Amino acid sequence: MGFRINTNVAALNAKANSDLNAKSLDQSLARLSSGLRINSAADDASGMAIADSLRSQANTLGQAISNGNDALGILQTADKAMDEQLKILDTIKTKATQAAQDGQSAKTRTMLQADINRLMEELDNIANTTSFNGKQLLSGSFTNQEFQIGSSSNQTVKASIGATQSSKIGVTRFETGSQSVNSGVVGLTIKNYNGIEDFKFQDVVISTSVGTGLGALAEEINKNADKTGVRASYDVRTIGAFAIKAGSTSSDFAINGVTIGKVDYKDGDQSGQLVSAINAVKDTTGVQASQDENGRLVLTSADGRGIKITGNIGGGAGIIQKENYGRLSLVKNDGRDINISGTNLSAIGMGAADLISQTSVSLRESKGQIDANTADAMGFNAYGGGGKQIVVGYSSVSKLMSDMGFSKGSGYSVGSGKDMSKYVSDNVVIISALKSGSAAYLISKGSGFSDGSGQSQFALLKTSAGNAAGAASETSGVTTLKGAMAVMDIAETAINNLDQIRADIGSVQNQITSTINNITVTQVNVKSAESQIRDVDFASESANYSKANILAQSGSYAMAQANASQQNVLRLLQ
Repeated sequence: MGFRINTNVAALNAKANSDLNAKSLDQSLARLSSGLRINSAADDASGMAIADSLRSQANTLGQAISNGNDALGILQTADKAMDEQLKILDTIKTKATQAAQDGQSAKTRTMLQADINRLMEELDNIANTTSFNGKQLLSGSFTNQEFQIGSSSNQTVKASIGATQSSKIGVTRFETGSQSVNSGVVGLTIKNYNGIEDFKFQDVVISTSVGTGLGALAEEINKNADKTGVRASYDVRTIGAFAIKAGSTSSDFAINGVTIGKVDYKDGDQSGQLVSAINAVKDTTGVQASQDENGRLVLTSADGRGIKITGNIGGGAGIIQKENYGRLSLVKNDGRDINISGTNLSAIGMGAADLISQTSVSLRESKGQIDANTADAMGFNAYGGGGKQIVVGYSSVSKLMSDMGFSKGSGYSVGSGKDMSKYVSDNVVIISALKSGSAAYLISKGSGFSDGSGQSQFALLKTSAGNAAGAASETSGVTTLKGAMAVMDIAETAINNLDQIRADIGSVQNQITSTINNITVTQVNVKSAESQIRDVDFASESANYSKANILAQSGSYAMAQANASQQNVLRLLQ
């Protein structure tokens, strides 16, 4: 080995290795102090790119979790508000049920209606004021709202909350047929009851026998209401056209085939002879007699069978319809039309030529006055079209008077001013078909409709308040028995509507909760993957540090020894 002074190769090698050791020591100390394996792009260029992408995904997923929790907060706020609205609707239905019995007076029913009005105001107040971060939730504007719940754009969950104001919920369909005056066998079918199939009921006989009539049909409809969503009621009443006047029945006077015989009765049936005679056989006929507040004779079928009068009840009784099978009312807890078909539907007043009163009513509309058409569709009137009796098959009021027993010259000619003549003239509309199968109708002179008027004008009998048929507006809500029944139906529909809305947002809540759970696990896994790349393994790095530290020390020693070896040259110079 040569001795050189100008170039100390050993020292240079020691320094070079010491520099490398120092760099390794610095890198190891940086990793141990930061906890990161990658502190700069130079540490691992590709690893840093992957780790940055994973970190971005993890951060985005974290915000998505926050978005999901915000969505849950919104939906839970709406859900709790609707829970309170459901309690209000339960109370409204309870109060309507309380009013739906004739033990209530007009005063107590009015008080119940006032309570219901206040409850509806609070229901609307909840709907109009419930908000989240200034956003209205129950007003109907919260539709197709999106919440980002993924790490990439357009990975969203959509949520909608239906309107819950009283004007938007409880929309109930009411349909009431014309008064039936024909017996027969009826086959009734509800078309597309579930949107796809038809539902055919068992054939029902419409007659005056026990177990028949609209009562039997309503029973058949109601026992299948859980499938069709349609319920039925009936009103089989024959009402006199005027207050009872003195008269007498014939010896062959009978109701539903049961002979009652000759009965003499006074004005107003003061001694109750007529009512008592009819009620004496009510268990056999199924027909009960009474007088209304205006003194008119009212014959009511208890079980929905028809009412057929034979013989002569006497003109003083004011009974115009000798054969009456009543009116059928259908109700469905949504606003959709009740589409029916079948055979012999004219026997239930719902044939092709019959006029069916129909309407859809929301909860709010039960708060104010019920208009004439709505009241008729709800079945307020015993006679099709309104309070006036509509008689088919007569050409004039004079002909009807004659058939009632008021002979010409008796002093009761139409327009004579006599009470019975006046009552019949004011309370009866005569309708007769132009010809068999014709769609047009003839309306008698004085009825308010011109001769030859078409079916469209005839429809005014059931749609115009104050029309010639006498359909009249009714007082609001539960202030009448029929109104209370209708409010019960409407409140039930409203409850179903709110339950459907709550069920929808409950499903979205479950979806969002599942999404949050999923992306929480995904976030954990993404952070774990990033940690594998970016974070330092302290066990491994501490070993590297110890190695670099020892090498740094040994490098210093080696450099010292290399420098010391130069001293050997001095010995040669001594």
